[in-house]
Amino acid sequence: MRFHGAMTMALCPEERSATIPPAAAATAALHGALLESRQRWQDLAGLSADFVFETDSAGRFSFLWPDHVLGHVSAGLLGRRAASLVLGTGPDPFDQRQAVRNHRVWVAGAGGQPRCLSLSLAPIGDTRGQFAGLRGAARDVTEEETATTVAAAGLRRAALLDALGEAVRHAGTAAEALVHGLTGLRDALGCAGTAMIVPGAHGPEIISPTTMVPPGLIEAATDALDSARDWVGRLDGRLPAALFHHHGRAPALSALAAWRAAGARDWDAEDLAVLRAMAATLGAVLGFRRLQAELEQQASTDGLTGLANRRAFLGSLAAAIGGRAGDAGGALFFIDLDNLKPINDRLGHEAGDAALRITARLLRDAAGDTGLAARFGGDEFTLWLPGVTEAEATARAEALIAAAAAQPCDHPAPQFSIGLAWRAPGAVEGAGLLVARADAALYEAKRSGRGRWHLAEPAA
Repeated sequence: MRFHGAMTMALCPEERSATIPPAAAATAALHGALLESRQRWQDLAGLSADFVFETDSAGRFSFLWPDHVLGHVSAGLLGRRAASLVLGTGPDPFDQRQAVRNHRVWVAGAGGQPRCLSLSLAPIGDTRGQFAGLRGAARDVTEEETATTVAAAGLRRAALLDALGEAVRHAGTAAEALVHGLTGLRDALGCAGTAMIVPGAHGPEIISPTTMVPPGLIEAATDALDSARDWVGRLDGRLPAALFHHHGRAPALSALAAWRAAGARDWDAEDLAVLRAMAATLGAVLGFRRLQAELEQQASTDGLTGLANRRAFLGSLAAAIGGRAGDAGGALFFIDLDNLKPINDRLGHEAGDAALRITARLLRDAAGDTGLAARFGGDEFTLWLPGVTEAEATARAEALIAAAAAQPCDHPAPQFSIGLAWRAPGAVEGAGLLVARADAALYEAKRSGRGRWHLAEPAA
């Protein structure tokens, strides 16, 4: 290669040479440098931001890169006010006169899809130092913001559920735990009311409502319980309401109901997550409460006859009379089946059980709504009839003996001996002494031939 003033280059193999003017070479070098600088700028911008932009002094986009921004074609946004993309009613982030970094704002992407941007902005000045617009870089941080929001919501939800759980755990009984949980849930979510709902023989039954149940809830609960599906909607087209199931086996099946006042806001995802979690918690509490009630009933009920047992009867009798003056008095019947052993020996224990159940039915009918009947043990029964006179008591004893004898022939008819102890209104005699008098009267009735009744001597 030879140099003769101007730049020349040998062209092999012909050895012909070309001359490149100095000005053209400099222009080419400058063009190459510009291309390289532009590529460097694009690479750096692409690494640091999802898009970059400039606005003019009126806040309109005057430059956008790359060709597509948030699903929009960049050319279609040129001349449009940047603030028109902003969602919500907060301050306009594009109305800045000083540099800001990492300012987060929700904007509308293509199709109105909300996107969260992290903006870094710097003001642009003209040759006179006047504000000429903004230069900015934006990163799409929607996923990051959503994850942060979800995490924060999860922490709030966990704290709320912990607080509600504490209220439930510190209650003294299952019934109190249910009330505390429903009340706390109502207050925490700003509900008008909450309740538990369970299937009943004649439709849904409302358990522990915190306020009056609104119209339409029973109908919504009927459909939800029948289909075993959760339900979220509006009662009467006005009240936001929700039903979430606790899918336990019967009788543990239940649903948590919550409702808001007319015009109140709808449930958000966080509300529904809390309701769904509390449906399981309160459903378990309700199931435990019902189990407690069932065990208490079993502990106080005779399994064969369904009457109160000895312990329950004595407690109820003591509560009814209490040794207090001023009560209405009444009569205590101590009843013994004279023929239970012969029935068992001749017809078998199933027949004996049938005789016991017949006796229970006769005593239950005699007790009515105000009296109390019980199986005291074995073949002994008791009956308390409050407010009856002495004459009425003896007439009832005669009627019981006649009713037993009048049982159909295909039933093992029980035969009664009855001891009667009448208690005068206002007497101070306690339950123990009253039972002892009736027991002694029963002994006298059996000694005189059975199938009879005997009235005890008056209390001393």
